[in-house]
Amino acid sequence: MNHVSLRYFVEVADCGSIRQAAQRLHVAASAVSRQIANLEHDLQAELIERSPGGVTLTAAGALVAEQGRSMFRGFDRIRSLVDDLKQLRRGWLDIYCVEGLATAFLPSAIAAFHAKYPDISYQVITAPTDRIAEALLQDECDFGITINLAARPEIKVVASRTEDLHAIVSPSHPLAPQGSITLEEASQHPAALLMASFGVRQLLDQAFARCGVTPRQLMSSNSVAAIKGLVLEGAALALMSPSLIRRELEDGSLLAKPIVSMPRTAYRLELCVHNKRHLSFAARAMLDLLAEQFS
Repeated sequence: MNHVSLRYFVEVADCGSIRQAAQRLHVAASAVSRQIANLEHDLQAELIERSPGGVTLTAAGALVAEQGRSMFRGFDRIRSLVDDLKQLRRGWLDIYCVEGLATAFLPSAIAAFHAKYPDISYQVITAPTDRIAEALLQDECDFGITINLAARPEIKVVASRTEDLHAIVSPSHPLAPQGSITLEEASQHPAALLMASFGVRQLLDQAFARCGVTPRQLMSSNSVAAIKGLVLEGAALALMSPSLIRRELEDGSLLAKPIVSMPRTAYRLELCVHNKRHLSFAARAMLDLLAEQFS
């Protein structure tokens, strides 16, 4: 099987268009079509169906595209290992992370790592913990940062820390003057909360139920940024870890109030890798940096 033909085909599969693939590959569209024809001839199977709107993959084409992507990821890993021997003149890190830490924790770590290894590039994907675990198992990322990950034999937790929920309010909020608040007091004010599918929200709902109170939910969202924005407007309070609003705490635009007289709602942040994945030098070094910052 011709390596070039497979590379061109995977590009077409990703673009859904021969013309767009040709533009990304910086070759003529006819050259792309010719390489796909060669691949179809080698495999004795049709891989694409052409239409005015682009191309669609046949069942055989979908299988070849999936395996081709996996193979090229393997090639990229070989290239990364070679770069290790060349003092890491270039490289790439794929990181999956829960959204809150992608804005409050990860940027400072990447900035510090960039100062030491300026030629490393990053792809950061925000996702729920279950999706991050899947990405680790499917070899889609170097490592992940999760919340309350269920134990899996294939995933190793390199570092973890426990955090407590606080009431997050703006300086103009009625609860701002108090040093701490109860869950009952929090329930009397409009709240912006994570959606019920989130593990942290489930812990919080359990705590409300034990106290016999119901939160006044003004908004629910899967976005920490959206929740934080509403709290900054003074329209609602939030219940989250202060580590997610570190910058706002420093500049005084938000306040974090400990919640007293409530069942413990601590949750665990984890830095995770696939326990059989060979990490590149860049991934190992970044992992060490993140593990140190987790402590």
